[in-house]
Amino acid sequence: MKSLDSIWYEYINNDSLNSKTIKDLAWHIDNDVDPGGAIVMATDIGLKELGSNIARQLDSEDDYINEISIGCLLGGLRLAEYAEKGLQMAQEAPYENVRDLALFSLGEVLDQVKDKDLKYKIANYIYHVLAGDILEFYKGAAYNSVLTAMEIPILERPRVRDLAENIDANLVAEFKKKYGIK
Repeated sequence: MKSLDSIWYEYINNDSLNSKTIKDLAWHIDNDVDPGGAIVMATDIGLKELGSNIARQLDSEDDYINEISIGCLLGGLRLAEYAEKGLQMAQEAPYENVRDLALFSLGEVLDQVKDKDLKYKIANYIYHVLAGDILEFYKGAAYNSVLTAMEIPILERPRVRDLAENIDANLVAEFKKKYGIK
């Protein structure tokens, strides 16, 4: 069993991992007391095939592991099959940090969602958080998803901490139109 350091060095030296090493990384995600480092590593390397391993951590009792898992699945790996779970977490997770990152990341997969009803539910939720009387904390996360879904280049976006104060009403109107929000 390779350590996370050994796995990372293999990736750096070879620009890839062999199948046994990928299995070792999956083991770390599934079995480490704190799988956060393994989850981030799998995401940084772009190992979408480890998405199901990461998804098993979505119900962890540790809010940090929930947060990092949904952020990596949606925002890092852009796996639309976890969009519904991301919406659920954005709406219902018991911790603010988990709700925030789920909402922040939903825009990354919104256009990949095949189910039209689910796509509408996600877009509608993003819009209503943005338009409602929710804490600024959540408005910034919702606006990031709007910017992402509307394909605004990262370099043209406000800084993350300034998102809630720099909402472009015209862009939000375009978002509403694109996703059929009344």
